[in-house]
Amino acid sequence: MVQLSFEFAGESPTIAEPGVTGGRQDDLDRAYARASGWSRTLAERLGQPVRLVVTDNRSTMLVARPKGGRLEVRLHHMFLTADENILDAVGDYLSDSDATAAGMIDRFVEENRARFVAPGPPQDALRSEGRHHDLRAIADDLAPRHFGGEVDVRISWGKRVQPKRRQRSLQLGTYLPEDRLIRIHPVLDQAWVPGFFVEAVVFHEMLHHDMPAVVQNGRRHYHTRAFRTRERSFEYHSAAQQWQKENLWRLLRGQ
Repeated sequence: MVQLSFEFAGESPTIAEPGVTGGRQDDLDRAYARASGWSRTLAERLGQPVRLVVTDNRSTMLVARPKGGRLEVRLHHMFLTADENILDAVGDYLSDSDATAAGMIDRFVEENRARFVAPGPPQDALRSEGRHHDLRAIADDLAPRHFGGEVDVRISWGKRVQPKRRQRSLQLGTYLPEDRLIRIHPVLDQAWVPGFFVEAVVFHEMLHHDMPAVVQNGRRHYHTRAFRTRERSFEYHSAAQQWQKENLWRLLRGQ
């Protein structure tokens, strides 16, 4: 992931992009100037030091979190082309002062996605058929049963990662709305993991595709009451919850 890093914490912001020349340097200088202004404006607006990180991340357009005594704001470089009203919306979103800000940001991203965000890999480039469970077949079976027909979503097994010491939880599935892509943790591709449990995980992520986040008071809510109601409608919901409760330790050990 390419990133430019700017920060404002009472001193001049700095740029982390060594060794570039010519036209590329001119582009970076313009980006630096725009991002520098954004850093200062956000810091003044929010009343705290801000570190602005400009990324080329295809899945996360805007995220902020406290880090090192300041607020780290990571946003896609498309925002450097935005009008001032989008900067105002980002400030409103981060300060929770305007419930419509998230909607403005979402519209800006949708209108500019094709220009700045490369499309994700096609389904045939993904690994959906595992040794024991075929994710594409599961999703295609769930679509008519629970979603009224074909669902325009891609699905793949994720990459196996080294578990952390004393890890007590697992993120068994994720949904990337920008790529319309579901990734399922490969720990589930084992013979002893029942098909109904893999189905339940895939169903949960397909619900996220079918039921986008609801914005309330500037915040996105993913697991709403309506979402939970539909999730409980899955025929193996209770059985899957019970199975996970009894077997999570095995999944953690079997990563």
